[in-house]
Formats: sequence, C-alpha cells, structure tokens
Amino acid sequence: MSRTITFMALGCVSLLLTMTGCGPNEKKRAELAEQKRIECLDKFCPGDVEPPRDFAKEVALKLHGQWFIGPNYYYSTGMNGAAFYWPSKKNREDVPQEERRVPYENTIEIFFTGRQRWPDPKSIAPWEGRGWVLRFEELQKEGFRIERQHLRPNLERVRFFDVLGQPYRLEYFLATKEKLPLGANVPGISCEALTSNESSNTFAGCTGGMFWQEDVYADFRLHAKQAKDWPEIYQEITRVLALLKKAKP
Repeated sequence: MSRTITFMALGCVSLLLTMTGCGPNEKKRAELAEQKRIECLDKFCPGDVEPPRDFAKEVALKLHGQWFIGPNYYYSTGMNGAAFYWPSKKNREDVPQEERRVPYENTIEIFFTGRQRWPDPKSIAPWEGRGWVLRFEELQKEGFRIERQHLRPNLERVRFFDVLGQPYRLEYFLATKEKLPLGANVPGISCEALTSNESSNTFAGCTGGMFWQEDVYADFRLHAKQAKDWPEIYQEITRVLALLKKAKP
C-alpha cells in the first residue's frame, strides 16, 4: 500500500513540474545551445561531414567553423594544432633520439583558437593593437626598469628589474626582422627566466601567439632554453602553418 502511494506521489510531482514548466527554462536551453555551437566551431561534432582527403597522409581540422587540411606529419585533431621538434624540425618517427628523450624541452607546439572563443570575439582588428610595446609600458608604469639587449641582428631580449635590482619573473624575446601575418608588430615570446646555472631538467617555458587569420589565433609553446633560436623557430612555425590549407567547398 505504501509503495503504491509513493509511486502516486512521484507521479503527481512529475506532472506538477511539467505543468509549471520547472527544469531547464527556454533561456537556459538557449544558453546551452549557444555554448555547444561555439564549442563545435573548433572541433568535430556529431553531424559534421569531414572534407575528402588522403586519410593516410592528411588530417582535417575545424577552425571557426571552417575545415582545413594539413599533413598528419605535423597536425593532430587531438591537440587541434601542430607540433615539431627543435632543432631537427622533425616529427613522428623521424625525431632524433636525443630530442625524443626529453620531449618537453625540444617540442614546439602550436594550438589554434577560433574567433568565437577569443576574449572579445567582436573585436574588429585586434592585430592592430600595440602588442609587446603596450605590455612593456605597463610594466614600466608599475615601477620596473626596462633593459633591452640585441643578442644578434634578428633577436632582441627585453628584461625588467624592480627598484632593488631583482629581475621580473618573465623576459621577452623579439624576432625584430620577422613579420606577422596580420598587423605591424614583430613576433615575440614571453619566457620564464632561467637561472644562470640552467639545467636540462628545468620546466621553464615560453609562450607567444599571433592572429594567423582574421578568425583564427595561433598559440606557441616552447621551452625557455630554445628562446635563443626564436627567429629561426618562428620561421619554421610559419612554414608549418603554410602547409595547412582551407578545404575546398
């Protein structure tokens, strides 16, 4: 008897919730649908039809709702980007053993982000900003002293020091003779400063990025010990990016 009453009560509660419209309301459904739409702009989702390609040699990436095809030697849908080793410029089975032994120190990674996942998707031309110059001015306003050093013709290192002469936690490397795809800024990276007794087991890293296309941003990640080769690494990044082509409609 009690079990029957319980089932009847549950049925009444369910009916009441249905009648009163409880549960996810229309606004919540719309928010979830928009969130799903944005997520699916940069990844494969059910119902998608991938473009034809040579499956043995090529991979398809979905970026801002557009399909791109690139060599699977460098590109991967799992990371939604590409990778290669440095200084060999190799990948996959071709990587020299000494580089493969410590991959976190020798891997250059590229990750893509479509416009809808940018901080300001509606920005007209964010690549026209002042880039590193603006960041350097901000640090100077905070009281840091700037020090610029031309390590060689195409590489500048920018460091900052507080009033006690202690270095800021990051230092910056600029490839002064290279050009970005969009905008007038030069390509650069910010790196965790390495100590003078740098060792092979340090995890200090560098990050950077650029607007690869008007709707796609490319992030770079590499080990800080590779910063001395930043101009050459950037050249290789641009070469690898050029291998990624828009799929034909």
